[in-house]
Amino acid sequence: MTRSTALRIAAALSVLVAIIGVVAYDLPGLIAGADGSHGPFALVLGSFTSDVLALVAAYGAWRQQKWGVVLLIAVNAFWIVQAVTSLLFDEGGPALAFASVMLVHHIVVISLCLWRERVVSAV
Repeated sequence: MTRSTALRIAAALSVLVAIIGVVAYDLPGLIAGADGSHGPFALVLGSFTSDVLALVAAYGAWRQQKWGVVLLIAVNAFWIVQAVTSLLFDEGGPALAFASVMLVHHIVVISLCLWRERVVSAV
């Protein structure tokens, strides 16, 4: 696999997760407002911000821009912290399974962002 292919896969995976996050969590939380939010409203705003940053980073990574790759790694590293926090402090069930899947996703995306093509040396 080439580096450009790896970056495009990483970008596509991050866009998928960001869109799911915006539709399933962020928009309902933003529409409900601070009074209707189940948790702290700052978490809703932070989640929305990280999803928008992921979309911007995915655009840059898709175009093989260094800033996009760095930002995509940073956003996914932040998401890893969120997933690990969920694994440690949330109760079991669907939340635990979701956090586990997301942890694997974020590690895969970061690995794809750091992908290097193998160079065969002629000896």
